[in-house]
Amino acid sequence: MTEEEFFTKGESGGTRCSSVYQLALDIINSRFPKDDYNIYAFHFSDGDNLTSDNEKCIRLIDELLLKCSLVGYGEIEGPYYYTSTLNSYYKRITHSRFISVTIRDKTGVYPALKTFFKKPDQEGG
Repeated sequence: MTEEEFFTKGESGGTRCSSVYQLALDIINSRFPKDDYNIYAFHFSDGDNLTSDNEKCIRLIDELLLKCSLVGYGEIEGPYYYTSTLNSYYKRITHSRFISVTIRDKTGVYPALKTFFKKPDQEGG
């Protein structure tokens, strides 16, 4: 897939977001020992995910939190401003090293990144 296709291709359905978390865990486990690396994992998505996959995503995020300094989820809001199934599930995660943000448009990307990388005692961004 080209860069242009990546950013312009429409919806095709059938997304299983757990595959990205499993791949991240596989890479971390095989190449980046927790004691040797300061690991940050980020996932950006439109939030569409197969409902049957959501619980698996939660379990894999819990595993990532054992190995990562921070796990971040950035959801790019669609044109209809609905709460995605994925974002609804992620609201249940209360771990201090899990941060979820909503990005409404291009101007929201930088503030989202600031939220991910702010110091723990910093308010706002």
